Amino acid sequence: MFHKGGDGKPRGFGFGGFALGGKKPEQPVAHSLSAMPPPTMINKHGYTGLQAITQNALDATYGIPRKRPKTEEEYFEQEDEDEVPNNTNTLAYIPAPGSPGLDLQNQEKDSDSEEDPLDAFMAGLQGQVERENEHLEKMQKKKEEMKGIRDDIENEDDEESYYRYMEENPTAGQEKEESEGELEYDEDGNPIAPAKSKYIDPLPQIDHSEIEYHDFEKNFYEEHEEISKLSPEEVEQLRNKMGIKVSGALPPKLVTSFAHFGFDEKLMKAIRKSEYIQPTPIQAQGIPAALSGRDVIGIAKTGSGKTAAFIWPLLVHIMDQKDLEPGDGPIGLILAPTRELAQQIYTEAKKFGKVYGINAVCCFGGGSKWEQTKALQEG
Repeated sequence: MFHKGGDGKPRGFGFGGFALGGKKPEQPVAHSLSAMPPPTMINKHGYTGLQAITQNALDATYGIPRKRPKTEEEYFEQEDEDEVPNNTNTLAYIPAPGSPGLDLQNQEKDSDSEEDPLDAFMAGLQGQVERENEHLEKMQKKKEEMKGIRDDIENEDDEESYYRYMEENPTAGQEKEESEGELEYDEDGNPIAPAKSKYIDPLPQIDHSEIEYHDFEKNFYEEHEEISKLSPEEVEQLRNKMGIKVSGALPPKLVTSFAHFGFDEKLMKAIRKSEYIQPTPIQAQGIPAALSGRDVIGIAKTGSGKTAAFIWPLLVHIMDQKDLEPGDGPIGLILAPTRELAQQIYTEAKKFGKVYGINAVCCFGGGSKWEQTKALQEG
């Protein structure tokens, strides 16, 4: 390195030591007296360093809010406030309505005011006696009210109500002559049918004395020889054996075979075709009574042959009548409480009536009125 000379160094080339990457000597910075140095925990970038954060984290009270220390004046004022009694704390606790505390308080009062067990037992007996007396009085009044009253005499039955209605309405059931002026017409000129009443008037009265009825035979039963030979004791034994109970004036004897009924060959052939083997108890006792023209009330279990017990005698009565003319009504009428039972009876009547060419019609609610009316008009 060439040096000009001066400062104690000779002029000319010389060699000396050197350092790589050396830093310039730091120049002293002049600070103002009014400026404060930054805290040691803040680094040169202006935010807290890792060392300060570590020191704060090791502090047990780090993150807990600290109260401001009280002054002497605030300290003595707090002591004066503590000495003043708080009137709100001296008041008794009053629970709100419906709160659990109120129920608990009431239970405590009830437990404190419990009466003597003997008094409670006597009070219960007294209440029971009073209730029994009231019940007896009500039963006694009810018996007195019902005493001497008969519903069949005091109350009006269906027949009496019918007679009273016909007296009050002598024209009930008769067709009224409607004038043409009473009809109403719609926009197209078609007559409007008058509204029908939901109440159905009873049929008009019929004076049977003015009608001439032809005499007809009711008794078609001829007792078989084998049945005639039976003694009353034997007949009673047969009834007990078959579980038959009969009442009435001189009831006919029961039979034990279909041959004892006296049916013709056509009906007997239809009975054998239907696989009937022996008369059931209701048939053995009921058919002789029905063929004799007696009024019969028969009670038997389901499937015991009740339908045939009144259809067979009915066919015998119908065949003895004269042929129907146009406009005549039916000869035999069977009423059933339900549609299913009516259809079942109709099936049996049609099967056995076919033997004699007898037409059967089943009329029931819910069916076509036009078809049923047409079937009835055919006879």
